[in-house]
Amino acid sequence: MASLIKSLAAASAGIAAAAIGRRVLSRRATPNPAEWYALTIERSPEFLTGPDRPQELAKLVQEHEVRFAEAPGDRGTEVAIRTAEGAPRERLRAIKQLIETGEVLRVEGQTEGHRSLVGRTVLPGAKRLMRRGIR
Repeated sequence: MASLIKSLAAASAGIAAAAIGRRVLSRRATPNPAEWYALTIERSPEFLTGPDRPQELAKLVQEHEVRFAEAPGDRGTEVAIRTAEGAPRERLRAIKQLIETGEVLRVEGQTEGHRSLVGRTVLPGAKRLMRRGIR
């Protein structure tokens, strides 16, 4: 009888530990709603906050909380956006590319397709030869 009680106590302790562990891990996976995402744009703060700022940036400022600060080392402007979603981050990256280069760079699909068994075995060796140069 005593061994049965000890077994039940050990099992319930294990279940409790698993439940606590699951709760801790689920808290880490939940995005923080107060998270800031920041990047540096190589333009002056006056250009990005003035009346002549790009229309896409003005729209982003209206929809989300955005702050501007001078980047250290006279490297432009640090733009930070508070968001828990991924879409505004992608929009901010696209705006940065548009301001700095004049276009938004995108990869349309994969550059390489599905590899066969032969391709998976030959490709690493071929890449190694290309790095070293064929002698």
